[in-house]
Amino acid sequence: MERSVRYHLRVSQPREPVGFGVYLRDAIHHSGFMTPTHFARTVGTDPSVVLRWISEEQRPTIRSIERIAPVLGRTINEMIEAAYPDRLGDQASVVQPHPLAHELTRMLADDSPISAVDRQALISVVERTLDPYRRDMRRRHTA
Repeated sequence: MERSVRYHLRVSQPREPVGFGVYLRDAIHHSGFMTPTHFARTVGTDPSVVLRWISEEQRPTIRSIERIAPVLGRTINEMIEAAYPDRLGDQASVVQPHPLAHELTRMLADDSPISAVDRQALISVVERTLDPYRRDMRRRHTA
């Protein structure tokens, strides 16, 4: 009886980002940048560095996070939590805001390209939309 032995070569494929890389890629997209390269040029960083952050080959320094967070409409603390969860202890109880919250924050900011009149109209629409849900949220917190 002849026994055959097969050897399988494993071809290493590029690793798909799962943590900070996905977070950063989504933040760049939701901030209106067409590509990570456009984002990199806007923040004064070499595009290859941003691509290494997205591929999770390296993490940004705190100084880099301080520079990029405002451009992405994120707080420095949010970016640090996303980039360094292993150094911050138990983060299971931390709830990350929805990307729409970040987008709305950027739209309503004083330096937004949206006119003051349009920002006020947007605030009015969002207020009316949220009113019914605010009652439900108050009941949930007091229970």
